[in-house]
Amino acid sequence: MLVACSGENAEKAASGAVSKAVELAKGAATGASKGVEEGRKASTSVDGALIVSSGEELKAVLAGSVLSAKKGDAIQVTLGFTNDGTAPVRVTELSLGGHVTGLDNEGYACTTLQADDEFTVPAKAKLKVDMRFDCADKMLAKVRLYDVEYVVAAH
Repeated sequence: MLVACSGENAEKAASGAVSKAVELAKGAATGASKGVEEGRKASTSVDGALIVSSGEELKAVLAGSVLSAKKGDAIQVTLGFTNDGTAPVRVTELSLGGHVTGLDNEGYACTTLQADDEFTVPAKAKLKVDMRFDCADKMLAKVRLYDVEYVVAAH
């Protein structure tokens, strides 16, 4: 007896196969990204820096605050970070991971115009980090790195 594949069955089979392939590719990409992050944290950096890539880690090793905010064609913000530890601290995956957000005084996100993807605070030292935001005609109220918010004084 000859069994033929109907168009409907072929469509279902192709749909299922493509769906599984997309799911597999997304899983592999996510796994690769996690693997890079875990590998980077597990190994010692050349300069012996601690690697920070989350808000919880950031709060645990650095004290931070907004030092100044100046309004011009954009809002120029300078944040200050203090490292009291004996090893440098490298804060990573900021701009590429979308982990820098300016918030206006109503809680709306501002456009991030300039933010470095990472910075390193030397051991037992302070570091100033500059960022720029466009909040249209609103005031910048907070700068968020990962999930840690730093309050901006009136500018």
